[in-house]
Amino acid sequence: MVQQIQGLVTSDCTIFAETGDSWFNGIRLKLPAGARFEIEMQWGSIGSSMPATFGYAVGARNRRIIAMIGDGSFQLTAQEVAQMIRRKLPVIIFLINNHGFTIEVEIHDGPYNDIKNWDYAGLIQAFNAEDGRGLGMRVTSGGELAGAIEEAVANHDGPTLIECIIDRDDCSPELISWGRLVARANARPPSPQ
Repeated sequence: MVQQIQGLVTSDCTIFAETGDSWFNGIRLKLPAGARFEIEMQWGSIGSSMPATFGYAVGARNRRIIAMIGDGSFQLTAQEVAQMIRRKLPVIIFLINNHGFTIEVEIHDGPYNDIKNWDYAGLIQAFNAEDGRGLGMRVTSGGELAGAIEEAVANHDGPTLIECIIDRDDCSPELISWGRLVARANARPPSPQ
């Protein structure tokens, strides 16, 4: 997926990577001069990338805006996509659907990390209502992703959400390592003050 997203990254591009594996995958992208990379990893604010992407796209209409977000994070602020449709913002959203909060699974697994799956690509049609021009597509292979990216680049009248279906346990080695470190830090007793 990252290899195919790399083909979209130009000097006038801004990438928003959500907290979690989207961040770890996003940092693999090679940015040409002028390209920008926006993250909010310090506080671990899941869901922050959709409102940030929306606000940025309103103010930077001359840039190609790409967002990478997981399904769990998307569920927290999905409604921002409706505003992207209303304002006809040609944002490209790569939604990684692995049926849960994988970042949380790697820190501390439990049933609270399972989420109700949505028809994310179909949600765009609901947000379009009678006059929107957003596109929603679901892909399960590299070939399907390549075709969806072509359609996304051609859509100038609204956002395109590409729902990328992956296995629940498919995540980067960096996320696994980071999750172990955070779990260890969370398990230590508080410091006396």
